[in-house]
Amino acid sequence: MCRYKIHDKIYDLKDFIKIHPGGKDMFSHLTPDSNITPLLYLYHKNPSYILKYVLPKYEVDVDAIYIEYDTNYKYEKYLELKKLVYEEIHEKKIPLFWSAGEITYNSCMLVLYLGLWGYCFTNAYHLSAGWMFLLGTMNMGFGALLFHETSHYTGFKNQKLNTVVSNLIMAPILVTEDWKYDHNFLHHCFTNTTYDGDFEKNSFIFRHSNEQALYFHHKFQYIYSYLIFILGGFAKGPIRSIQGRKWNAVLFLLILFRFGLLHTFYLYGSTGMIFLSIAQLSHIQYECIQINKDLKNDFLYNQVTSSMNYETENLFIRFITFGLDIQIEHHLFPNIPHSSLRQIKPIVRSYCEKNNIPYIEKPSIFPVLYSYAQYLYYMGNLSVKNPECGRK
Repeated sequence: MCRYKIHDKIYDLKDFIKIHPGGKDMFSHLTPDSNITPLLYLYHKNPSYILKYVLPKYEVDVDAIYIEYDTNYKYEKYLELKKLVYEEIHEKKIPLFWSAGEITYNSCMLVLYLGLWGYCFTNAYHLSAGWMFLLGTMNMGFGALLFHETSHYTGFKNQKLNTVVSNLIMAPILVTEDWKYDHNFLHHCFTNTTYDGDFEKNSFIFRHSNEQALYFHHKFQYIYSYLIFILGGFAKGPIRSIQGRKWNAVLFLLILFRFGLLHTFYLYGSTGMIFLSIAQLSHIQYECIQINKDLKNDFLYNQVTSSMNYETENLFIRFITFGLDIQIEHHLFPNIPHSSLRQIKPIVRSYCEKNNIPYIEKPSIFPVLYSYAQYLYYMGNLSVKNPECGRK
């Protein structure tokens, strides 16, 4: 049985998965007996219609069972905002997938990206370390953008094509199956909660909240975090692929054989450094964790206040952060490409202001980098005053 909980009901979706308009891919990365209510709301334009007209025939009566990732989120405000956003999308004809211009741009960049890989691979014995750092930067600025958008099913309207691209574009760097479960499901549905692996999973290494245990070495987490990010470039892909006996491991071994140990370290280290630094910046902040905790059971409130935007109009920042500079809108509408998210941003911000929902946006990435390190220092050294007080 493929049982899942949505609100307070259990559904056996085994037959529905076969006809799911978005394809089977999303379900292939979920575990049965899980609460997928947030997933329904995030990835569908009209969740209320699905709840009323599509799901009832799949409802099943079961004895008490343990449900993973259970929550009590309220969705009324989120649905209200979603209605306003999709009215704007319809009125202004904002694309829900890559436009023809974006596909053309991404195709040209793909030729450049693959050409860079090819040049580095064929000239591996004569390249300086700078080429590895350049390749690592392109892995993030372009490869991660393609991967991130297609793994969220927002690149192409053809979902099979999204699946193919997301499986291949970052194959030497990431294991797609792990990403879609850890990121699309756990991180996006339960941001900055105990279910979110980015927030909770490595709490022995990083202390992000007062509820997590404090160890002596956390005093230095603001320093060693970047060393961990460098090593994380290996953990996210090569180590997981070898442990899981994935085909990605073959690509890593080829890179190691061709580039050598030192250059392979430069490549994966620079990729991990950029990727994990950027991934943490928009969520592991004092404002995103320590403020207004009592209202976090409202889904809209949690998604907005657990994220942060910064410098969304700077093209270089957009490139190096692979579109994650606009995290608030992305966490509300992960099924919309980042180029379109920028067009709906005014509606999201206006709605938040009218409903007294803190909308956090910084004018530059540099204060965000500093406040991230400052927050890690604070969480490891509780004798110091909190970083928010330091800014007053």
